[in-house]
Amino acid sequence: MTTVNLQGVGVPEQVQSSQRDAIKAREDRERLALEAQAYANDILPKAKGSAARQSEDAAAYKARIVADAEGEAQRFSLLLASYLRAPGVTRQRLYFETLEEVLGNTNKVLVDTKGTGNMIYLPLDKLTEGRTRTLTLDEQRQVAATVQPRDVAAPAPAEAAVPDVRRERGTR
Repeated sequence: MTTVNLQGVGVPEQVQSSQRDAIKAREDRERLALEAQAYANDILPKAKGSAARQSEDAAAYKARIVADAEGEAQRFSLLLASYLRAPGVTRQRLYFETLEEVLGNTNKVLVDTKGTGNMIYLPLDKLTEGRTRTLTLDEQRQVAATVQPRDVAAPAPAEAAVPDVRRERGTR
């Protein structure tokens, strides 16, 4: 006997439901295995890409922090060298730089009176609020240079139309 052909295999009714359950379980197992493989094929490249991006971000962050720290250390070394040469000048320069940084964007004016330890507050920002901006001397010179000079001999039309008030009234 070399081959066996089954034709019309009939399963008894008592076993049919168990056989259907076994076939359905095998098909479910194959379907779930394929779904799991598809999910793995989808999620693994995304996870690897995300991990690589996080690793690159961490390396860039490390490089930036190290460079910042080295720059600060170098700045401090230069500051120390200038402090050792002239402590008083360096201390005062640092004080003024800090004040400029802290108070640079304010409109308030504080005046320190020597020896008293009192600070005088000048509310110049309140005084200049409603005023128009006045030109500096350089700005006034630039405006004057751009304006055409008038002919002094010929009066301006507005001045010619205004009569001399003193002549009309007479003297009293």
